[in-house]
Amino acid sequence: ATRLDIETRIESLRAAVVLNTTVSPNVPTSEFITISPTGVTEYQGKELRPICINGSDYHFFAKRGSVNKLLMYYYGGGACWDSLTCGQETCTQTAHPNPPGFSAYGGFADLTDPDNPFKDWHVIQVPYCTCDIHVGDNAVDYPEIPGFLPAKHVEYRGYDNAKLAEKFAREHFLNPTDMFVTGSSAGSYGAMVHGAHLSLAYPATSINVMGDGGNGVATQEFMDE
Repeated sequence: ATRLDIETRIESLRAAVVLNTTVSPNVPTSEFITISPTGVTEYQGKELRPICINGSDYHFFAKRGSVNKLLMYYYGGGACWDSLTCGQETCTQTAHPNPPGFSAYGGFADLTDPDNPFKDWHVIQVPYCTCDIHVGDNAVDYPEIPGFLPAKHVEYRGYDNAKLAEKFAREHFLNPTDMFVTGSSAGSYGAMVHGAHLSLAYPATSINVMGDGGNGVATQEFMDE
């Protein structure tokens, strides 16, 4: 063996040791797993209650990479804020219990693309089922609209759900060198808000945040009404 061969092998062993001691072996590399938190979880001095807006169970998904870098993706799905918008279910109100076909979205989500810079990263998908752009932490009873819609109880717990995904990340993916936080539509706001939280949770990590399709534009006529 040459000196270069030995140095290369030592560097490879060092990288493997670092990865294996900072990343949970319980998260597979071959597929996404479903995490379904229930009940009340204490985190950072707050009680978190994972739930969708309609009271159904919340789920998120995780996959381990081969490098210690983390991609956080926040899903979109509309929003609601009163008896009309929540009563007509204008937003996603149920979280699917099975991991979606992430690669089917293409682009950075296609982890089979050899040119994708994120293909070897850890990934946590943060689904959306609370109609509150991932920041709600409240329960509301909206009154009926007589002759049109019944009264409705909603659970705005998007903040709680997203923070539980953050808690999982901190417990399973320690000290990633880089992190990319992004989301689409309502998820773009989730990415921007929780990107700030993640920067506090990972002070030594280089973090970039990008929101896609979340720039709300309102006309003056709309504002006047």
